[in-house]
Amino acid sequence: MINYMKKEQQLNSNQNDGRRGVILKRLGIILGIILVLLLGVIIYIRSAYKLDNIQVTGSVHYSDEQIINIVTNNKPTDNTVQFYLSNKLKPIENITFIDKYDIEIIGKHTITITVYEKQMAGCVMYMDQYIYFDDEGVVLETSSSKLEDVPCIDGLTFDSIVIGETLPVEDKRMFQNILTMTQLIEKNNLIIDEIRFDNKEEIILRKEDIKIQLGSESNIEDKLMNLSSILDNLKGKKGTLDMTNYNAKEGNAIFKENK
Repeated sequence: MINYMKKEQQLNSNQNDGRRGVILKRLGIILGIILVLLLGVIIYIRSAYKLDNIQVTGSVHYSDEQIINIVTNNKPTDNTVQFYLSNKLKPIENITFIDKYDIEIIGKHTITITVYEKQMAGCVMYMDQYIYFDDEGVVLETSSSKLEDVPCIDGLTFDSIVIGETLPVEDKRMFQNILTMTQLIEKNNLIIDEIRFDNKEEIILRKEDIKIQLGSESNIEDKLMNLSSILDNLKGKKGTLDMTNYNAKEGNAIFKENK
């Protein structure tokens, strides 16, 4: 009886071993097929997705070539899919003036880089650096470079700056006036080099070699709305443009050219 039970147990064990062997064999075949398919996909991608063209959109402060050099730094650029995945898994971070960028495959051989720049309202000089801030006065970046389309503010004083925090200016009211000015300048597509408030709180702008006296904030929107066309007529000249008492109906801007 004991021998019979032992034989039955051994038979069951052999059957189980046989089933395991069949299962393992099938798993091996399935894994082998998967590996072959993966290898085929990799070979296909490597041969069919050669990266030949990188396009850039949305960049104003950097040239397309500069953006491509920044994004491709130490990354493989011979394959479209590999380049896309490397940037998704490990994107370049902390790019000056850039909030973020997106990468999209638009063809087997073409990648598009869409750039989203930080919205800078103005800048101030501090310890030989340009401090850029947004329309709420929050510090975005520091740089040794001056951007042409961002006005520099003269007359603000502070002891320190922290990126991500509001500029710690003493005169909050004047600072709010400056922010209003930068917003109006942007709204009217003006490129102004400098904004200054004198001791009478009158607004003075500078565009290249032209000093622009706007006076007080009275009628300021009307003045800035028409400033671009006035400056177009003064291209190449040097002097002072007095718009203190300007109104659009009379067109009474006075320009005194430097002799």
